[in-house]
Amino acid sequence: MNYFSQFWDENRDDEYASWGTSTWYFETNDTDEVLKQITVYKNGKIVKYSDDKLEDEFGGLCDQTLTIDDCDGLEITKEEFYKLWS
Repeated sequence: MNYFSQFWDENRDDEYASWGTSTWYFETNDTDEVLKQITVYKNGKIVKYSDDKLEDEFGGLCDQTLTIDDCDGLEITKEEFYKLWS
C-alpha cells in the first residue's frame, strides 16, 4: 500500500466553498487504485470514502489511478493515514 497527501489551495466551487482549502489523503494499492480517501477542510469538516462509502452529497472516491507524482503529493505513513481515518 502507498500513502500520501496533497494540499489543495483552492476552495470548492459549489455551495460548500466556505469550507476553505483542503488537504487530501490517499491510500492506494500497487496498481495505483485509490482504496481510501480522506479530505480535511480548513473549517474542520472531514469527508471519507472507500468501497464501503463510494460517494455522498459532498463528493466521492477517486475512480482513476493516482500516484504521488500525479498530484505532487507528500508521502505519509500508514499510521498517519489511519489516525485520520479512525
